[in-house]
Amino acid sequence: MTIKPKVLLTANTSWYLYNFRLQLLYDIAENGYEVECVAPIDKYSKLLIKKGFNINEWKLDRKSTNPFSELMSVYSLYKIYKNKKPLIVHHFTIKACIYGTISARLLNTRKILNAFTGLGHLFITKNILKKILFNLIKPFLNFILISKKSKIILQNEDDKLSLYCLGIIKSKGVSVIRGSGVNINFFKPSKIEKKEFNKPFQLFFPSRLIKEKGILELLKACDKLWNKSYNFELLIAGAIDKGNPSSLNENEYQLLKKNKLIKLLGHVDNIKEIYENVDLVILPSWREGLSRILIEASAMEKPIITTNTPGCRDIIEHEINGLLVNINSPEEIERAIIMIMRNFSIAQKYGKNARKNVLQNFDVSIINKLTLEHYKISSNKNI
Repeated sequence: MTIKPKVLLTANTSWYLYNFRLQLLYDIAENGYEVECVAPIDKYSKLLIKKGFNINEWKLDRKSTNPFSELMSVYSLYKIYKNKKPLIVHHFTIKACIYGTISARLLNTRKILNAFTGLGHLFITKNILKKILFNLIKPFLNFILISKKSKIILQNEDDKLSLYCLGIIKSKGVSVIRGSGVNINFFKPSKIEKKEFNKPFQLFFPSRLIKEKGILELLKACDKLWNKSYNFELLIAGAIDKGNPSSLNENEYQLLKKNKLIKLLGHVDNIKEIYENVDLVILPSWREGLSRILIEASAMEKPIITTNTPGCRDIIEHEINGLLVNINSPEEIERAIIMIMRNFSIAQKYGKNARKNVLQNFDVSIINKLTLEHYKISSNKNI
């Protein structure tokens, strides 16, 4: 009986693996590997199990900065890796990359893939203490991540350049794979276009309620437009992220609930249905790895407003398949919304071009094929 090489996919939530890497799990298995998941247990853990994938519980507190708690998180991964003896470990998100690499290197794991899905809060924070903390851990990151057995995968060229300039990575051992891909046969517009002529124009913000996603700037722009009697609703499909230090707090959330022109949808499982029925998707994010939201919306042929920043401008080209605004600019957001609302034919053209871009560059089959190329093991055992 042939023993299949084992692969572990590790992330800071089961939600991430289920929503962003489920097809990759299938493709890994179809290519002759035994694949399992490693993540904290949440409601998506059971869904992964139902799909046939074993999940190993990683004891991790996402919001913790307590050194003892973090050491226990490393030890938790170490125990899993020691027990499972994987040939390949594939990490997603920053803590998984760092703690997983420590564990895998201690156990002499043959291949380590570190997929940074974005540079995270520490890379864009304006908080002086956090910047100091980041500068203190930079040499540690360099030591941990640069290894002959380790491969770093980034989602855009800007992140690659940033990490290189910071001295965290070298030019070798780094690849760019543009996101996690989307299923173009699932995310596609309906052939039947629903029209409700009395329905207000609908803006859709499909993201977590954290400041780095540009939610405060968007709210300021919307308030100005409502004060000018523009008829539209703002739909928000996202919840407070208690594990993120820049999340909106409960009081801010309650203020949103009081606005009758804002519909708080919370976390949405069937986001395709929302895309289908809204008029405009907007994400004024400060920085992304490569925004899955923008790729999904593009695949659905939606006009998009986003920011001229890494991970967003890699998907949207200004006045070709959407509009780009500068970060932290409610005024530019306001003008862009007006432009889309007043020019329906141009908005439709942006949507058509956006889907063409996804078909050429972001189909999940394309992305996963590129990813699986990195799973190949050299015949040299000292790689």
